[in-house]
This record gives sequence, structure tokens and C-alpha cells, in this order.
Amino acid sequence: MLPMSIEDVLRARAEERERAIEEVRRYVESLRARWGKVTAVLYGSYARGDFNLWSDIDVIVISERFEGTNFATRCAELMDAPPKVEAICWTPEEAAKALDKPWWHEALRYRVVLADDYGLFSDRP
Repeated sequence: MLPMSIEDVLRARAEERERAIEEVRRYVESLRARWGKVTAVLYGSYARGDFNLWSDIDVIVISERFEGTNFATRCAELMDAPPKVEAICWTPEEAAKALDKPWWHEALRYRVVLADDYGLFSDRP
């Protein structure tokens, strides 16, 4: 078997990234079907494209469904998420406050908006 060229490796990585993004996008659509309004954004190594074999797929999921639930346990609602998904689960109010923090600006510089029913990313650079 011939070794892969750099172009082949880069193409394979891009395809792997796109497959992961599409799988999470389909999952987010299933959440919207069950819950109604959802905002979800991919960030971290899969959004940047520098993921590795051990990388999690980092996603912020924002929904009114989390209101009144314990922050530490609310992501249990996502037990059917695709493998490797690591979610942060916020209410819209929590998200609005958190997204104003400088470290989240940096963390979300490279992001893939999967759904934005709450309009939290429509006017963010």
C-alpha cells in the first residue's frame, strides 16, 4: 500500500470533520423536534479543525428546557448524543451572560453555529 500524500491526509481530515459536524447537526435537529427552540454551537478543536483521536466534540446547547433544573445534571437529557459529544447546557439567560465574558469570546472565535433559534449568534462577530 502506498503512503498517503499530504493532500490525501488533509482531505481525509476535512471529510472526518464534516462527518462529525453533520452528525451533531442532525442530533441538534432531533432536539429541536423534541424540545422546540434550541441554539447549539460547536466550538473547540472540531470547530477549528485541529482535532485528534482523543478530542471531544464540544457543543453548547441552549434551551428553555433547562430552566429550573440542576446545572450539574441537566446535560443528562443528552444521553442519546453522538459519541464523543461533550455538551455545556445553558438556559437562554445563562447563555446571554456567559457569552459576554472575554474567555467565551476567545473560545467561540472559531465556531460552527448548528442552530440559533434564540438569535444569540446572529450579530456576534
